[in-house]
Amino acid sequence: MSTLQLSAAFSDNERTRPLIGGQIKPEGIELFASTVYPSEMFWRQLKFGDFDVSEMSMSSILIATARGEHEWVAIPVFTTRYFFHTRAVVRADSGIEKPADLRGKRIGVAEYQQTAAVWSRGVLQHEFGVDPRDLIWTMERTVERSHGGATGFKPPVGVRFSYMAPEKDLIGMLQAGELDASLNYFI
Repeated sequence: MSTLQLSAAFSDNERTRPLIGGQIKPEGIELFASTVYPSEMFWRQLKFGDFDVSEMSMSSILIATARGEHEWVAIPVFTTRYFFHTRAVVRADSGIEKPADLRGKRIGVAEYQQTAAVWSRGVLQHEFGVDPRDLIWTMERTVERSHGGATGFKPPVGVRFSYMAPEKDLIGMLQAGELDASLNYFI
């Protein structure tokens, strides 16, 4: 029986390192594993299908599948385990002390459709009564480099949404006071 050769992309975490390092070897498979930062991995996979196997943003795969794209098969393996809604960064002078204070504030996200942002918006809406339409959203990634650009993302009706200027980034806008908070900011 021949060995199946597969390229694979994984984020670097304690659940994927045994596969990346070869300590765990799938039976009958020669795995060529690469470590790729999630945003790049998802974009490359959505845009070009660079890998035989990869992690994928749950929200992006759901959007792609809903649009009729079926070149991937999703399996329920969750390699990232965070309470995403706890990863917010808030400017000390923003007046934000509790989730309800986010209403009317300028919120930055790396990617509006990323799974972490979807989870965070869901928690804000369903646990704290803060609807996504209550905030002013700014997305860091350009259309060309985003998961949304690869899936045809359009902001939901009624959501105040804009793209960041290409020369800006979340941390710079937070420091300059151009954003009041950022969801899912990973340092």
